Amino acid sequence: MKKSLIALAIASAVSAPAFAATANVDVYGRMAFSVDYADTNNLIGDGADVVTGRDNVSRFGIKGTEDLGNGLAAIWQVETQLNTATSSTALRNTFIGLSSKSLGTVILGRHDTPYKMATGNLDIFSDTAGDYNTIIGTTADGTIYDSRAPQTIAYLSPTWTGFSFAAAYAETKTVEVGTGDNQQGYSVMGKYVNGPIFASLAYETMEGGIFGLATSTATISTEAFKAGLGVKLGAFQLGAVYEMIDSDEAHSVNERDAYYVNGMYSIGAFDLKAAYGMAKDGEGNVVGAGALGDASTEFDYYAVGADYNLSKRTKLFGLYTSLSNGANTNLSQSTSGVTGAQYGQDVDIISMGVVHTF
Repeated sequence: MKKSLIALAIASAVSAPAFAATANVDVYGRMAFSVDYADTNNLIGDGADVVTGRDNVSRFGIKGTEDLGNGLAAIWQVETQLNTATSSTALRNTFIGLSSKSLGTVILGRHDTPYKMATGNLDIFSDTAGDYNTIIGTTADGTIYDSRAPQTIAYLSPTWTGFSFAAAYAETKTVEVGTGDNQQGYSVMGKYVNGPIFASLAYETMEGGIFGLATSTATISTEAFKAGLGVKLGAFQLGAVYEMIDSDEAHSVNERDAYYVNGMYSIGAFDLKAAYGMAKDGEGNVVGAGALGDASTEFDYYAVGADYNLSKRTKLFGLYTSLSNGANTNLSQSTSGVTGAQYGQDVDIISMGVVHTF
């Protein structure tokens, strides 16, 4: 009720007539900041830095529905990442659609791909320096395959006795490269949720680049397969993800297998967490790499940490994470903002912060 009143007050100040007929509008968001110590093991200088008040993917959104009768509703959402460190914003899931409890939901706009949605809830360090995208969706050249696709049309099914699925098609208009074409692809996933058991399968194929990136390589197509499994046994829960990414590019470092496992134990207000992930060698070398020949593009990471829940909406967190690069990789943790990692060196991060959702 409070959220609706706040949203209506904001709406009235901007455009009272347009919002007068839309009572069901919610304001929501997430504020998350931390103090981080990062060590890139850089051979030049000390390779360490302290970042005060780092933004851990804070965001703000408004969303609403309109009952159209006969079980049909219009839905919409506008969500932006705040990026307070750079005084800029970036759209997240922003769309309009039609939803039916019996027939499912169709949306148009920018949205997480079904491939991304398939295992997102298995990421116990999501939107921190320990985020599982350090491994999942990431290859030796740093490409993130888990993505939020613009210009997409997606269908999300209802749930039948625990089963549901989603499918999407997206095409991104880009400046064509040579005889290139636009980025385009298909993404599908199915999942089963029943009590303590979670299981999912996902597949995605793309041509002309990766969703969300500005570049396009029209002669290259990639495909990815992902499987996730989770189980909760009282206060203890386990999760696992397997991912395979293939490319039709010869000797591609983007073609590899990856594995991820985690566990969390809740005791009182504390959630104790640990995760490990590994990406196997790709087929080729990285341009500009610090090693020659078929040097390793394998990399792995682990994260350990704890959350202290002050309430249902506010928590303190602390974590330590370390990423080990192969001789031909110089990656850093996906959401850390760390730069300057060296080929074959570790990147170590200690992060302590607070999160509030509203």
